[in-house]
Amino acid sequence: MDGEPLERDVPDPEEKKPGWRQSLKDIFSWRNYTVYLLTAWIFNAMAALWSFFNLYLRTLQWDFMTIVAALSAVALVSVFARLIGGYVGDVIDRKKLAVVAMLMTAVYSLIIGLFTDFSFVFIGLIILGMNDIAKGGASAYIMDNIPSKHSGLALSLFMVGRSLGTVTILVFLIIEPILGFAEAFRHLYLLTGVFLLICAAARAYYLDPNPQKGRVEGTPLWKDFVTENRQAIGILVRMMPGVLVVVIIDSLSDSLFEFGALIYTNEILGVSYQGIAIMMFVYLVILTPLLLKTGRMSDTTGARRAALTVYIFMPICAGLLLIAPIFPQWAPEWMIVAADARMEGLGVIFTTPFLAIVIKMVTDILWYTILLALIRKRIPRKDTAKILAMFWAVVYLCQSIGPLIGGIVFTYAEQYYLFVIVLGLNLLILGALAKNGLVSDEADAPESQSPEE
Repeated sequence: MDGEPLERDVPDPEEKKPGWRQSLKDIFSWRNYTVYLLTAWIFNAMAALWSFFNLYLRTLQWDFMTIVAALSAVALVSVFARLIGGYVGDVIDRKKLAVVAMLMTAVYSLIIGLFTDFSFVFIGLIILGMNDIAKGGASAYIMDNIPSKHSGLALSLFMVGRSLGTVTILVFLIIEPILGFAEAFRHLYLLTGVFLLICAAARAYYLDPNPQKGRVEGTPLWKDFVTENRQAIGILVRMMPGVLVVVIIDSLSDSLFEFGALIYTNEILGVSYQGIAIMMFVYLVILTPLLLKTGRMSDTTGARRAALTVYIFMPICAGLLLIAPIFPQWAPEWMIVAADARMEGLGVIFTTPFLAIVIKMVTDILWYTILLALIRKRIPRKDTAKILAMFWAVVYLCQSIGPLIGGIVFTYAEQYYLFVIVLGLNLLILGALAKNGLVSDEADAPESQSPEE
């Protein structure tokens, strides 16, 4: 096989931390990482459009409760798909799952780009949710072969692909005034589908096979499935109980913010589609250096310090949206007028919602980079797909509740109450992190160690 997987590294507290150049050399010495990374970058570049999705549904005349019903249904589908995917990812060749994951995302993108009817859009969303059957094994394909001592940096490089979304946003800013918001959105989704089909073909051709052990012979499929997933959740609970509690509360908080922030910014605070696109552009520009810095921080200084450094900004963002109707801008009016004169929507950078949303989106990505790096360092190698599946199943289950609460608040109460709830949840998590950290033992568990040892 061209390019063998990197050797597993057992952490040595006396070992000198490698420099940037050596770390990158170690990470890219496995050819499959490069192929997977490039296709993931293309996906992440186009994924910048997802931020506009709720706004797009509003242009299709979907009311809040319809959006709630659709998003909650998709989240629940994702929960069960992840559970199935965790099992599938440990018994089926993970290369095939990496290809299928990209192919299903391409199909979803093509459907959204071609159709506006409710039934087709909903079918596309369900396909996206079912894609989690393949995503667990697809993620495990790479995570299984990232050396532990470089896991923070290696995972950060995947997230860096989101910064390529600046190209997508620039194209959107050019064509939106010509086509209008909805048409520009659909055209870019259609283009996304085409690019992802090419990425699926590239993975099928270039990635090396990654066969798994297969399931236990003579055991009923349902029983094997239940046993394997019960063991996976047991490992998570035993090794990282604090992480699970924090993830449950944070997932609910994130889903509430994600559901309502841009709708609130557009419909209540009066920020234009062009202004929101500029928010997305700035967020993507500043993301790369912060991701790389945070990834290295989690490798060199520990998860607790990195988590606290990042999460302290979460309640600040919710608070900024709460005061935005009273203090809508942080700069003089003439600066906003001058910026808008240069480019439509550019004045948004001097507004309070700009600070709230850009900081929130950046910290969300940094936060999950820290969590995934921590999980990567502490879980047994042979259970990677199942444990990742259980982790994301917990996240999706909590996220399915968020839109329901958000829709009820937006429909029957003042919309700012949503951010009061988010602020309370953020402060609760921040207190827990300051007191207990993410894990009781910052030292990485040796990856060769089984859960029973």
